[in-house]
Amino acid sequence: YQPPRENPWTERIERQRSAAPYHDWNERITSECYLPNTRSRRLDGYGRITRLVNNYEWISFNFGPTLLSWLEETHPEEYEKILEADRASADRLGGHGNAIAQAYNHIIMPLANRRDQETQLIWGRRDFERRFGREPEGFWLPETAVNDEALSMVIDAGFRFIVLSPSQAEGVRPIAKRGQWTDISDGSIPTGSPYRCFNPLDKGRRSYIDIFFYDAALSHDVSFNHLLRNGDTFGEAITQAYPRGKGDLVVIASDGENYGHHEPFADMALAYLVDEGAGRNGLTLTNFGAYLDSAPPTYEVRLKHGPRGEGTSWSCAHGVGRWKEDC
Repeated sequence: YQPPRENPWTERIERQRSAAPYHDWNERITSECYLPNTRSRRLDGYGRITRLVNNYEWISFNFGPTLLSWLEETHPEEYEKILEADRASADRLGGHGNAIAQAYNHIIMPLANRRDQETQLIWGRRDFERRFGREPEGFWLPETAVNDEALSMVIDAGFRFIVLSPSQAEGVRPIAKRGQWTDISDGSIPTGSPYRCFNPLDKGRRSYIDIFFYDAALSHDVSFNHLLRNGDTFGEAITQAYPRGKGDLVVIASDGENYGHHEPFADMALAYLVDEGAGRNGLTLTNFGAYLDSAPPTYEVRLKHGPRGEGTSWSCAHGVGRWKEDC
């Protein structure tokens, strides 16, 4: 995601000196990240380019509509590569594309009033359908911020799944038995399978959404411990974290800007992993929609309410205080 940086009078982005030598931050991050990931280089032992890999064809991803609008106008070739990647993944995975919808802006949903949340959901969905030519299955909540009202609205909007942090889960239990809840509020929820979450505002349990929880340790290492500097190391870290029998699903969630902007050349480590390293380590690449078809949830999950019921997020230990109280 990038915010709309255009001057509202000229509808153009003015020069941003902090982004030098580029004209502005959109151009800088596109050059370092979004563009390289549409044609990331695979090199041989002599540093020669052997092939180009469109990473978006192999990973789940979401783009904010304000960023895609800018890419469509200023970098149409890269924009088309992103759309092509979703179509290619859908062809490979039984109609399930890699692209995930998101709120129209990077809004913290639990802190917005109901009308604004509805706008974010409707605009985000319609923008996705116009660009990708299909209905979205998943929805990315900015900062994974969620509370009961926001979750209920995402469910009512017809989305099939969301992705959250393990720290946001409170308890789990088998769907079939509906017995005692197992407390996993310390973040210990097993992340090797999806979970069903029934609409907290629907007492009849008629509506629900499926939730994938990402592996916190692997995701942290990708984002902050330079796991993206080497594709082999990346693949080995995944196989060591998931020995046989622990579960067959690995979910890593990180900011897209890590792949080339925050971590220079990380797109090439990712390209190696999806093109060769995954198979070498016994990994198969899929996406959330395709996985749900093959392995629907057998456990349900209950989410934390957060302080004062305001919700939780992936980047603040105090729920949504980071954006409400300058946490």
